[in-house]
Amino acid sequence: MTTPNDHKSAAMGRDSIWKLLIRFSGPAIISMTVASTYSLVDAIFVGRLGTQPLAAMIIAFPIMLAFMSIAVGTGVGASSLIARRLGAGDKQGADYAAGVTITLTLIIGGLMTAIVLPNMDGLLRLLGANDPAVLDLARRYLSILTIFAFTNSFFLIATTIIRAEGSPTFPSVVIVIGAIANIILDPIMIYALDMGIAGAAYATVIARSIGSALLVWYFVFGKTTFKFKPGYFIPKPKILLEIYRTGLASMVQMSAASIILMLANWIAIGYSEIHLAVMGTLFRLSSFAFMPSIGLSQGVLPLIGYNYGAQLKDRVGEVIVKAGKAALILGVGCALAALVIPTQLMSLFNSDPEFLALGTTATRIFAIGFLSVGLQNVLGSLFQGLGKGTAALVVASSRQIIFLLPAILILPKIWGETGLWISFPLANTLAIIMTLVWTAYEFRHLHIKFHLRYPHIKA
Repeated sequence: MTTPNDHKSAAMGRDSIWKLLIRFSGPAIISMTVASTYSLVDAIFVGRLGTQPLAAMIIAFPIMLAFMSIAVGTGVGASSLIARRLGAGDKQGADYAAGVTITLTLIIGGLMTAIVLPNMDGLLRLLGANDPAVLDLARRYLSILTIFAFTNSFFLIATTIIRAEGSPTFPSVVIVIGAIANIILDPIMIYALDMGIAGAAYATVIARSIGSALLVWYFVFGKTTFKFKPGYFIPKPKILLEIYRTGLASMVQMSAASIILMLANWIAIGYSEIHLAVMGTLFRLSSFAFMPSIGLSQGVLPLIGYNYGAQLKDRVGEVIVKAGKAALILGVGCALAALVIPTQLMSLFNSDPEFLALGTTATRIFAIGFLSVGLQNVLGSLFQGLGKGTAALVVASSRQIIFLLPAILILPKIWGETGLWISFPLANTLAIIMTLVWTAYEFRHLHIKFHLRYPHIKA
């Protein structure tokens, strides 16, 4: 059996935590921030076409988000499993998990095409596309993304398993290249080629295809340390159970976000089409604000998994505390930006005075929630990295399902549109309180010592 020191991932149990966070989370933060421009840039360019195209994109987004949740959850579960096996010295087991995960990327993409394509009109009407013009636009946009769904699932999942083997830089570079390609292609296809909203979809597909081609090159031409055999690509129940036991938390978290977005869109459009446009824009701004902390969490996950697998529990605590500090700094920065320049941020999407007035107020309310979301993501990575599926599931779903869903159903009936905006920061606050309590219990249960300041701990 291969020992950890025979593999380049051994640095995860040896180097200083700040150095590892910079190495693993630094590229991920940059790449995830840039990656968030996919939907952000699409919305900016499509928004210039008018309110109806922007509404069509907003209505179609929950469907994409639902399938993205499956891909992201698969990647997170696989990353945790691979890191824990590498930490325990089981190199062959890590190779097997990586092979199965690659097979799953194709299955997930195929499922989206098979499920969504024949049921598209019904799904879009269910999400609020009652206007024939909006339905036609949403159909054009979503059909393209659905046909090429396999490129999206491979792109999302393959980057996580490469990061788990101890190679954080390459997947981040690929994500950045894909995002830049999307930014360049959007105006060309939407305006220069006069493809409208369909151009935004084609730009995304081409950008993700470029990224996927680079990832295939990485695996095929030996840049990876994974060693694949034909049998490794055949899914076995035990491997699938291990992947989805921890990945389920991320799947539920993102699926819940899709349901919340759908519900919020229903409530918003009950006020006006402007409210719907503001809600969709806020979700995209929130995504841009949350992505740095998601990148931080992506770097944290393999570090937790590896050190827990190697029984280096003090290092597990050190990773969480130091990453938590970084997450709080990111949250404060995003909140300040949203509080200070809300009108300027909303004006990127639409210049309508009513849109800007409503959006400015809503953005300032949303900003309060930015403070805690980063820390929530980091603490969620603790439970996923430890392989504790139930705890990870509850923590990941607490914000959307336990707190936000009731709030969004109740508060608008009391305070109208203001209640809709307030629901989000209130849910964030309640979720972080619950998560901090659970984390403290987990530290005590595992005999992990908590320090605000850690000396450098060597394996």
